[in-house]
Amino acid sequence: MEDEEEGAAVGRKAMMTETAFKPVGYLVSTKEGMRGERGAFYDYVTAENGVFIEAEGRFLAARVQVAKGVIRGLAPLEPALVLRHGPIPQHLFDLALSAMLIDPEQERYVAVTWADGYHITVPEQEVSASSVVYEVPDDTVLDLHSHGGMRAFFSTTDNRDESGFRLFGVVGRLSGNPQLRLRVGVYGYHHAVTWDEVFAGSLEGVDDLLTARPALELLPEGRFAVHLSRMRQFLGRFGS
Repeated sequence: MEDEEEGAAVGRKAMMTETAFKPVGYLVSTKEGMRGERGAFYDYVTAENGVFIEAEGRFLAARVQVAKGVIRGLAPLEPALVLRHGPIPQHLFDLALSAMLIDPEQERYVAVTWADGYHITVPEQEVSASSVVYEVPDDTVLDLHSHGGMRAFFSTTDNRDESGFRLFGVVGRLSGNPQLRLRVGVYGYHHAVTWDEVFAGSLEGVDDLLTARPALELLPEGRFAVHLSRMRQFLGRFGS
């Protein structure tokens, strides 16, 4: 009899644990504050101006709008992005761009990862003029890939593949004046962000298409020479 009661108690405890665990939360943004219960992975929030998704992780916290609308009586929200370890240093983007400029007609992938600091990681990849195949490294904060000579845009393939929770970027027009687009992704929903929201430092020789800010003036031959020199220095660390 005691064994039966003990077994029933364990079963009830397991059911309570399963009930208590909520992978997704649903909240309402009221004028008095948030109402509702947060989930373990992410939350949907209904606000005056639509529905948003929020998530927090080791590297960033973000809020992205899922759908626009007007819901009277609630408080409005805005998209938001916080990098928990601060902005990414400019020189890491310079190194990534240098790696892409080695063969500007091919698509390439570079990751900014975190391991007690931001680092550049270039995994093994299969490249062509229209695609790049790779495995996303562990602890990736920012996915960067190039579109070779094409303009910088997020393709249908990008929208399908970029379903995780991190930053994403695409670099285009590598054979001319390079272009950059950045966005934050929260499990399949995306919001465009500017260079200044992600990086510390100035964007040199590349157009940020979101702000329509032209590149800082550099001599055309000087831009490539500078980036190739940086990449040779970077690769030289592994040859010694």
